[in-house]
Amino acid sequence: MITNTQHLNNLISPVRSVRARVELFDGSTLANTFCDTDRLIEFSVERVGEAKFFGFGICQKLNVKLLDINRELDITTANEFEISFGAADNYINVLPRFHTTEVNRDENTNELSITAYDELERAAKHTVSELFLQTYDTEGDVEENTLTYTLGEFAELCAMFFGLALHIENITDSSFETLYEGGANFDGTETIREALNAIAEATQSVYFVNANGELVFKRLDVYGEPLTTITKEDYITLDSKTNRRLTKIMSVTELGDNVSAELETTGSTQFVRDNPFWDMRDDIDVLLDAAIGAVGGLTINQFEMEWRGNYLFEIGDKLALTTKDNDIVKTFLLDDVITYNGAYSQSSRWSYEDNEAETIDNPATLGDALKQTFAKVDKVNKEINLVAGETTANGELLAAIQVNTNNIGASVVQIEENMNSGFDAINEQLQTITSKVETTISAEDLKILVEQQLEQGIDKVITSTGYTFDDNGLSISKSDSEMSTTITDDGMIVYKNNEALLTANNTGVYAQNLHATTYLIIGSNSRFEDYARNGEKRTGCFWIGG
Repeated sequence: MITNTQHLNNLISPVRSVRARVELFDGSTLANTFCDTDRLIEFSVERVGEAKFFGFGICQKLNVKLLDINRELDITTANEFEISFGAADNYINVLPRFHTTEVNRDENTNELSITAYDELERAAKHTVSELFLQTYDTEGDVEENTLTYTLGEFAELCAMFFGLALHIENITDSSFETLYEGGANFDGTETIREALNAIAEATQSVYFVNANGELVFKRLDVYGEPLTTITKEDYITLDSKTNRRLTKIMSVTELGDNVSAELETTGSTQFVRDNPFWDMRDDIDVLLDAAIGAVGGLTINQFEMEWRGNYLFEIGDKLALTTKDNDIVKTFLLDDVITYNGAYSQSSRWSYEDNEAETIDNPATLGDALKQTFAKVDKVNKEINLVAGETTANGELLAAIQVNTNNIGASVVQIEENMNSGFDAINEQLQTITSKVETTISAEDLKILVEQQLEQGIDKVITSTGYTFDDNGLSISKSDSEMSTTITDDGMIVYKNNEALLTANNTGVYAQNLHATTYLIIGSNSRFEDYARNGEKRTGCFWIGG
């Protein structure tokens, strides 16, 4: 909350007078000022949040209407706006600077309708590759000397890209100090807005741009008291619904590497999907424990309210509401619309919507067996690593299901045959596992997953059986063998201890120690082969050319 005694006293007064002005800038130069006593008709500022506890940004949108009867105003997308509110003649700016994106004129009334956004709108138009966190070769691929940085340093570069300073609020742990050697799991094509969302998820915060030109990452206050209580005298309408309490955080990837941390009590789950700052990390369980420790128990009341409003409150501030039944509920300012049309008012709300698909965890009977079997998608090095941990005998069979599509049918058939043969030792739990394998994991399902990742730019696959698919073709080798084979679109080479024994390409076939067990044909006329005469072994060259 912004501290200003004069403005606060005016806002909480039963009879208050709120003034406003809109300042037009051309670069850093103040070009014009519009007040409610001249051209300013009205304006509104929309601040749209999401139905989550953390992990999102709130981009602020300005809609302003100006009267231009004599058609004197020339406002373009190069102009910017600042909004100030006044108590008497004391004006303060509590909102960020807005960049014009659209200007429309009503030809009948000569009313200008202008739309403008804060810096976050531009963040969706630029990519992570523009932050110079990674180096790229001439084909646009990430080179090996990718930079190392902390999450905080990454966030600061994002802020600096838009000319903003970084401000961290209500976060005292070390989440912004997490180190990424070689960089987080970005391939460079992600938008900076997507990267900012990932930062907010990894630090359990929300983010926005404030009036001081700062990119703010703010964690909602779990245990602190509300800044104020909004009573029945302050609101016009209030629809207070149930509370939602965060008790579980789950990190989810499309290929099944799911890890979670939760409180012992029941409540809502926040899902974090394919976050570049949590992908590929071996300490994800530690990060999740820290996350649930930081925001576990966060409770937000679901509500909709039309009220007098208070522009001194900032995004993410904690409020208490007195309901019509005189109950006190606690919520946060995350989604609202500020309106000024000679008088000031606000419309605020927050709700949580369960995504039915997200609330379904892995099948319980398969979870323990498969939880160590998954694929890691390394976007930086463009690799898919298939991982299978050590499990029980049945677990190993099930683990092979995800690693090797060719084994899926055989594994399931084997279990079914055993059941049909009357093996009483196969219990009901194993029957359930068989059912889950048939319905949730099939060769086609796994094929689709791999194809989807390849479409996203993955061009290297390594399997535990010694097969590698990459830019160099198909390589087959094992650490305990002296033989290896490389196949490309130009031909094939067979090696023994790195020495080429057989080479086949567009120039011919070259071989060491070539052994033909029956005969050898050269061209179309000659054939060499062994024969016997009078019991003696001989070698002859025979004409076969006709």
